Amino acid sequence: LMPLIEKLRNKDAKREDTAYSGAKFKSVWAVGNEVVKKAGEISDEVVVIEKAEPEMIAAMAKEKKPDVILWNADIWGRKTAPVVAAILQTGLCADCTRLETDGKTLYMYRPAQGGNIVAKVKCNTLPQMATVRTETKSSDIMVSVGRGAAASLDKARELAKGLDAKMGASRGLVDMNLAPYEEQVGLTGRMVSPQIYIAIGISGAIHHTCAIEGAKTVIAINPDKDARIFEYADYGILSEF
Repeated sequence: LMPLIEKLRNKDAKREDTAYSGAKFKSVWAVGNEVVKKAGEISDEVVVIEKAEPEMIAAMAKEKKPDVILWNADIWGRKTAPVVAAILQTGLCADCTRLETDGKTLYMYRPAQGGNIVAKVKCNTLPQMATVRTETKSSDIMVSVGRGAAASLDKARELAKGLDAKMGASRGLVDMNLAPYEEQVGLTGRMVSPQIYIAIGISGAIHHTCAIEGAKTVIAINPDKDARIFEYADYGILSEF
């Protein structure tokens, strides 16, 4: 494992950034600075709207008639966006992990059916609105542990310390009270984008992998040869940890 990590540190990573090519919207509203980056991926111009009461934002939207309004999927965004959608009588797709467009329609991707599939959603009314999961800053390397490696958690923390890496955890490990919620990576936790993401004992459910799409390289260590994480990882190691 260590030679592989050193090799990856000294070369460009394989995994590409989550980027969007092709046609873009002429203009998209971003409510708050947190979603400016995501808005810029699908639009040539991003109009930043200051956070305000929902009635005020709705009144502005009625006057200016934007095609798309994006919100951060934080507590404030999850509370405010549905109120604005109700006032404007339009749709809202929540907790999106990816956005695409053909220049006219916004296509929104989010985990569905308990995280077993990723749904592609579009809104047939205007403005098209979505709350978007935004990535948190992370170190160059992250060591993340799942329920399958719970017995080796101390060993994983030693590895992270030796690599000067941040720790992450699956929801299963957090539910076992073996890791704090602050370390949880996934749809109900954080989205991260390290250069190298080491997934130890993590099965690879969509609600976890959707949160590591920004990782440049994913290394999976798992004793189960059929673990879904191997389909997603750049490098797979079939082994106990």
